Amino acid sequence: MAYADTVYVNGTLYTGDAQRRYAEALAVKDGKILAVGRTADILALAGPATRQVDLSGTLMVPGFTDGHVHPLEGQLLLGDFDLSALDTAEAIVERIRACAAATPHEEWVYLGGANLSVFGAYPSRQLLDQVVSDRPLLVIGHDVHSGCLNSRALEVLGLSAATVDPVGGIYERDAQGVPTGVIHEAALYRTCPRIPQLSPDRYPAALDKANAMAHGFGVTGWFDARVDLPMLEAYDAARRAGRLKVYTSAGLLANPRHDPREQVKRFLEWRREFEHDNLRLHTVKIFIDGVPESRTAALLDPYEGSDDCGLLLWDKETLFEIARLADEAGFDLHFHTLADRAVRLTLDALEHVQRQNGRRDRRAQLAHLQLVDPADMGRFHQLGAIASMQALWTAASPELQQFYRGLFGAERTGRNYPFRSLRNAGAMLAGGSDWCVSTMNPLPIMQTGVTHTEIGVPGRQPWNPVERLDFQTMLEAHTVNSAYALRFDTCAGSLEAGKDASFAILDRNPFRFPVDEIHKAQVVQTCFRGEVVYAREGWG
Repeated sequence: MAYADTVYVNGTLYTGDAQRRYAEALAVKDGKILAVGRTADILALAGPATRQVDLSGTLMVPGFTDGHVHPLEGQLLLGDFDLSALDTAEAIVERIRACAAATPHEEWVYLGGANLSVFGAYPSRQLLDQVVSDRPLLVIGHDVHSGCLNSRALEVLGLSAATVDPVGGIYERDAQGVPTGVIHEAALYRTCPRIPQLSPDRYPAALDKANAMAHGFGVTGWFDARVDLPMLEAYDAARRAGRLKVYTSAGLLANPRHDPREQVKRFLEWRREFEHDNLRLHTVKIFIDGVPESRTAALLDPYEGSDDCGLLLWDKETLFEIARLADEAGFDLHFHTLADRAVRLTLDALEHVQRQNGRRDRRAQLAHLQLVDPADMGRFHQLGAIASMQALWTAASPELQQFYRGLFGAERTGRNYPFRSLRNAGAMLAGGSDWCVSTMNPLPIMQTGVTHTEIGVPGRQPWNPVERLDFQTMLEAHTVNSAYALRFDTCAGSLEAGKDASFAILDRNPFRFPVDEIHKAQVVQTCFRGEVVYAREGWG
């Protein structure tokens, strides 16, 4: 008899199988799940050398799959002086000063993760010059769609009133046309390669940190939502060295300014060179619009009090062409779509692809989905499009809700993040974090999707409560659905015999506690292919 290497017994196991059944125990052998079932049956598979783990009623789930995240890039973008926990302008300014003082030999002063909206208007070069004037300074917003430069940085980059905005980007300007230092979208992205702290030679350490962070949250798979060649080389080196211990799907970033045919040809070359085992290159990532905070999210109707409908980063013809070519080459498509105009254009592109290339197993995803026109809800199911949701954003402070009302008006704000409506219209929901924009920990994300209230702020009314989801739906979204969306469903995403033994164990069963305590559950052990890659000290 082939005895198990390890058995886990006396627990509650969310299997995520087709029937969404629950079990009590699980056996592991050679990195695979040998059997799932009742404790007595699993114990029968234990031999003299089998390790036995008593779960004592806690919850085991398939390893979480983060359907939209920036694990490698995020580690660099946050940097050593992460601003993401600071919620006042004064605190951010002090951290900038501290960073400058602590890094006198760096060419640039760099910080990421800033909530730029706490300044009111995003900080201009004049404000930043009062903090750092002798070296170029870049501060990137937490959404990674906007940044702020001081005067020295503008000088080093050669930006002036004569500088033309890049396609798909904006240099904000004063009344005389001089750049204020606030930059958006492509204007930011063309600046990033000039920053030494963001250089590729720091990728290996960043990827190791990302692996460790993911394992601590029970995450065993992810979609890296923006990948270029140097990142692929870092991923490939980690995989060959045995250090890449997550299922990785790489989003090959398409550029609206480059020839679609040449881009797809290059993506095919990368796939032939780098795809192997748990590193998959089967998805092309396409940014359709920006974000509402900088008025670059693309709307069907203008922002309140203006004739501005935001920014589409692709023209229809070029988008349709690259979508068709990428699909024809066997790639899935993953779109950044914040607002309703971007969503509609993307669904139109998927419809075009289906007409041109015929039907096949497609797993296209539309990510973020802050605004979806009600007329487009049913098209997700019709086209097989998956809704990639970042549910932490379904809660917002009264101040942020008021900010959105100022952008969208009351009616549109009242239907932000319509995930329940999408689910009810037949769309599959896949969960993601969009870290480093927000936490990578799926438990507070899932709680927020259930409650629509901010964690740690009791007494708040839920935002758009009609769109709330139940915990079972959120758990499916972050395990079996997201694994399916990334085509890891043959080896991961559910606890079934024959699949990889990739799972997370929580210190409590959230189903037995009030929904506003889901976030209190903590991962005590994470396994990837049978290997314990994270264990809380003293557990097991």
